[in-house]
Amino acid sequence: MTRWLDRLKRNVAAGIHVICAAVVVALVLSNLHVLDIAARIADDVRAEDERHLVRNEIDRQVEILAHDQSQISHWDRAVRALVHRLDWEFVRTEIADWLWEDFGIQTTIVVAPDGMPRVMVLEDEIRTQAEAEEYVKFAGDLIVAAREAYMERRLVRGDGYVVAGNPVRSRAPIFVSDVRMLDGGFNMIVAQAIVPDEDEVLPEGLPHVLLTLKPLTATMLTDIGMKLGLKDFGVQPAGSVPAYASRLPVGWAGGDRTFVVSWAPSYPASVIWAKALPLLAGVVLVAGLALGLVAVLYGRVLRRLQISEERSHFLAHHDALTGLPNRLRFDRTLEEMLARGEQDRCAVLCVDLDRFKAVNDTYGHAAGDMVIRTVAWRIASAVGERGMAARIGGDEFIILLRDGLERDAVLLLCDTIVESVCEEIPVDGGRASVGASIGVAWWPDDAVTAKSVIRSADEALYQAKKDGRGRTRLAGIPPARVPVAAGR
Repeated sequence: MTRWLDRLKRNVAAGIHVICAAVVVALVLSNLHVLDIAARIADDVRAEDERHLVRNEIDRQVEILAHDQSQISHWDRAVRALVHRLDWEFVRTEIADWLWEDFGIQTTIVVAPDGMPRVMVLEDEIRTQAEAEEYVKFAGDLIVAAREAYMERRLVRGDGYVVAGNPVRSRAPIFVSDVRMLDGGFNMIVAQAIVPDEDEVLPEGLPHVLLTLKPLTATMLTDIGMKLGLKDFGVQPAGSVPAYASRLPVGWAGGDRTFVVSWAPSYPASVIWAKALPLLAGVVLVAGLALGLVAVLYGRVLRRLQISEERSHFLAHHDALTGLPNRLRFDRTLEEMLARGEQDRCAVLCVDLDRFKAVNDTYGHAAGDMVIRTVAWRIASAVGERGMAARIGGDEFIILLRDGLERDAVLLLCDTIVESVCEEIPVDGGRASVGASIGVAWWPDDAVTAKSVIRSADEALYQAKKDGRGRTRLAGIPPARVPVAAGR
């Protein structure tokens, strides 16, 4: 009897050991499985966020180039000086000096309707027609596409033709762009028909095309990578990208897209595994504490995952340098506010810094970043609880005002912002000084949709810069005519 009881006790003990071992094994396996799923989800979410950030940044860089060159290609004076006749003084002052000095557009070519180049400017020097022909041949397909876009969108006015709306920021832009290798380096290329912006009209037939090239320098790519928090960021032929790298095709949708943007992907999964595996080993060694320990540590892992996702979400909606909302966040806020009918009226202010390029050239990019952060804080402080300030580009900001929308109150705020921005900013090596120009539009007074009110404010901004900078221009108010040189 005693022997039978001893045997029973030994079998029960063995069974308990087996059950405990099975529980521990099942616990370990289930946690390993869950961690694997969580790691894959983290990798997928991070990869998608990175692609979204890169696509937005590439589109923004191309739009900036297209907008900068449209200062010439969408202008009555350019039509008179480049289409109706060839004004070499215009070429020297507005293309050779302005496009290169202010916007860094390295190569500008005016292509006639017969496909022959009329003018080529490399940086600030006028070059020969033979040199220009090589570039025209290199970008011939883009020139043809730009002509076709103009022919599809042109409208009859009087005895000629015009293009309605902004040729860059309308729903159907007439510019085409691509990223191509030229002379051993990658270049952003934009081609657009030269069209009037107010009074002039174009004759029957194909248009003149403005072809511009801006190099994607190593410094630019490094800055973009740092801004997005991505390592090994660059542009290269698709076939030379390592298998492990993340990639995104770039260039003209009508081309073969043989170049891609690539970067070293980040793997939240490796962090998760590195943190969790030692803890699971502790579960195996200390079976009695396994359940409680796993519960606590697993909660920590999920919290780290949540923090990582929240950080990724924050970066997708905020500017990494200033912490202000970015263009995506601003557009969504404005569209949702109008869709819900929260406001009967609001105002949009587009702010662009003056002389900021000189800060980078004089004191370096680190000082430029300090200036941007300081200016962002000053603008946000001036706006306060009245609305939201966002950074949408290198030296571009946009403001949504919900309160204090009377004309005088808004003008007073604009004056406050301009005065605040103009105050000197201490930087390493000296004191930096920038200015600001502002364009203002009211919804629904000046426009009835979110995109159109932003466009109205943006057009008012560029009118302010054209009128002399360091001032405020209201949408819908005809600007006083001033000489072009004074507005540059």
